Amino acid sequence: MALRHDAGQNVWHFETEQMAGYIQPDGDRHGIKELTHKPTGAQVVHPKYDLLNLFFMFSQNHCMGQARENERSITAEGDSINVHWAPTDNHKAEMTARYEVVEPNAVDLSITVKSNWPYPAYEVFLSNYFDLSLRPYVYVQGSPFDIPADRPRWIAPEVNDVFVGTGLVFSRDQHAARRSTDGRWDRIWGLYQWNPQRFFESPVIMSANLETGVAGVLMSRPQDCYAVISGYQSENMKDPFRDQNPLYLSLFGDDFRVGDERTVQVRFAVTEIDESMTQPLALYEAFMEEKG
Repeated sequence: MALRHDAGQNVWHFETEQMAGYIQPDGDRHGIKELTHKPTGAQVVHPKYDLLNLFFMFSQNHCMGQARENERSITAEGDSINVHWAPTDNHKAEMTARYEVVEPNAVDLSITVKSNWPYPAYEVFLSNYFDLSLRPYVYVQGSPFDIPADRPRWIAPEVNDVFVGTGLVFSRDQHAARRSTDGRWDRIWGLYQWNPQRFFESPVIMSANLETGVAGVLMSRPQDCYAVISGYQSENMKDPFRDQNPLYLSLFGDDFRVGDERTVQVRFAVTEIDESMTQPLALYEAFMEEKG
């Protein structure tokens, strides 16, 4: 399957057995701009925004700007697009994002960073915004206080006075949870307050509509993703964690020394889903078997 370039719009269209859409690699609103699940006709991407959008770069207690705003070079061949960011004064690292469309229902994203500076707890913050017909689900570790106890499960966050107006952080472990609150967000807009919650069982998160039976699923490898962040279901459409319907991935998370080069792997897949919600986990297991 080859991507089809629209030179006028500078976007690349794709169509597989189960999905159709296009990728826009340039501009602040880069990423997957439109994606239709062909078996159901459902639109998965938020009409104002995008999926697999590289947003902020962070290190400990420090924001290094937005990939959205930085200049880049773009090359494409066959079923893949490479987007390269050169180092800047704020972000002294080369970064390359490779988008690859995969039959029958996925887009893979690899992000390679080569650092020219020592960066503790380095992070690329990946943003994704879903159609408002879908709602967020997170796959969390079991708890002895769950019923039944100690079993991993999908949860669907609902608005709550305790965390309203904040992003819900589900981290890999207690050490990873501290990174989201180490000061890296302090000098950005006050809107962005992160609220650590339970630990994830696996770094797989989705936005789904159980009535229409469709879900957009994001996944990464545990060593590549230290936290997943979700919004929540709410009736207040002025709340951006409802209106934007976001899911985020906090990627990398380890220390970089000068000359270090590392690559993280992410997959977005669209699938039919039923009440058992086993399909996303099967997709994640296949991803781990292939990429792990």
